[in-house]
Order: sequence, then C-alpha cells, then structure tokens
Amino acid sequence: MWREQAKAYAKGDTKGTEFSRYAAALALSGTEDDLKDLRSKGIVTTGAPTHKTTIDVLEMDKKVPHAKLTDCMDSTRWKFIYRKSGKPVEMPKNRLIRYVTDVEAERWGNQWKIVNATPRQHAC
Repeated sequence: MWREQAKAYAKGDTKGTEFSRYAAALALSGTEDDLKDLRSKGIVTTGAPTHKTTIDVLEMDKKVPHAKLTDCMDSTRWKFIYRKSGKPVEMPKNRLIRYVTDVEAERWGNQWKIVNATPRQHAC
C-alpha cells in the first residue's frame, strides 16, 4: 500500500496506481481527500517515504480477520513540490520527519487491505 500511495502522491491522483487494491474505507477516502487538497494547491511529491512496520495484534479467528500494526514512517526522502515550478513547498520547521502511524488492516477474501492509517504526532 505504501508504495502505491507514494506513486499516487507523485501523480497527484490514485488513478493509474493500484492504491485501491491495497487500501479501503478510511485509508482510501483519507488519501483521496488529501490528494484533492494537494491538487487544488498544485502540489505533488518526489521520492518516497520509508517504513518500518510491526504487527501488534493479529486476529485470524474473526469473521473478517483483523490486524493492528504500528508503522514508523521516515519522510526524509519524500519531498513536496509545486508541480509547475518544481520548487519545494515550505514546511513547518517543527515538522516531524519520522513519526508513528497506527494502521488497521482487514483480510477481504485472499487480500489484506489497509482500512485505516492514523498518523500520530509522536516521533519514532
């Protein structure tokens, strides 16, 4: 999901990516909303974040198998730029570069989908 999400941010749209193959519910709609806002400002990204993910809870015995994960996202190499000029978007000086994201996934048939990804203002 993260790889396809980075592709979507680079394009400014999930169309032409496989993001919806890996994301659903709030994870999908939240990314779509974010991309709509960035498009209105003429912003895309270059590079991609890196991730270190751990599985905290895995419940395979539920009707819909469910997992809770913790992801440490490192955005050092992920830059926001203005599409037309290629100039970098000025970011807040106190912005976290590495931060925790709480992730929930569900197994839909043979496919795991990320259904929620909530970034926290907590460094990792």
